[in-house]
Amino acid sequence: MNTKICFFKMASILIISVALPSWAKPIDMSLPPATVSSLPTDSVYDRAYSLDENKIDKRLLGRNTGLLVGAGIGTMGLLYLMPSSFTNWDDDDDDNPAQKWWKNVSREPVWDKDDIFLNYIAHPYVGAIYYMGARSAGVNATGSFLYSFALSTFFWEYGIEAFAERPSIQDLIVTPVAGAAIGELFYLAKRHILEQGGCIGDSEILGKAALIAMDPMTEATELIWGKDKPMHETLALNSQPMLSKSGHLGYRLNFSFAF
Repeated sequence: MNTKICFFKMASILIISVALPSWAKPIDMSLPPATVSSLPTDSVYDRAYSLDENKIDKRLLGRNTGLLVGAGIGTMGLLYLMPSSFTNWDDDDDDNPAQKWWKNVSREPVWDKDDIFLNYIAHPYVGAIYYMGARSAGVNATGSFLYSFALSTFFWEYGIEAFAERPSIQDLIVTPVAGAAIGELFYLAKRHILEQGGCIGDSEILGKAALIAMDPMTEATELIWGKDKPMHETLALNSQPMLSKSGHLGYRLNFSFAF
């Protein structure tokens, strides 16, 4: 992955995770509110610092994961629309996407030739975002590292990015390992900012910008659903008749679920 793609990936994760979900239109049929009493009554940031405590807000963890996966898929989709001169990916017209993915994952990872900034600063930052997605949901340090490892390895390197190129040795190691170290520093910094009322110095703007940069998934979740709003599952199911080009009458069925 070249430097332009990495910048594009980081920017897309921040933009898609924070801005895009807030544009979603409400769906038209609501189910009863979820039982809030089954959730932790306080945030991990309201409790004493611990590397080992595992008091997980499963709803927050699920939402953060959904945003991370959605941001990753959205980023990859945007990259696929870019010309090869931007992505530096090889165009292989002889292979369909499934064949290309299998060819990439079935061979050993490669030692890529990306620059130092990309491999040892940008990728660890993305790993830290993965880490914070779990850490802010109350997962302990070990579990957050495993969470970051799973996303960076199986979802990204051997998942959607493998449709374009072979997994990178540096990315498989540096992203989760350095990402966990940076992520724990982000976690401590976020605790400090929140203890100061969400400010850096006297500036709420700087404080909020830092929180978004260090933990975009949780900030996006709070933006969309809110910290104190009731949690609803929303279901929509509708159908309508349609006429095919061949003259056959059928029905179109749409189903959606939001949580």
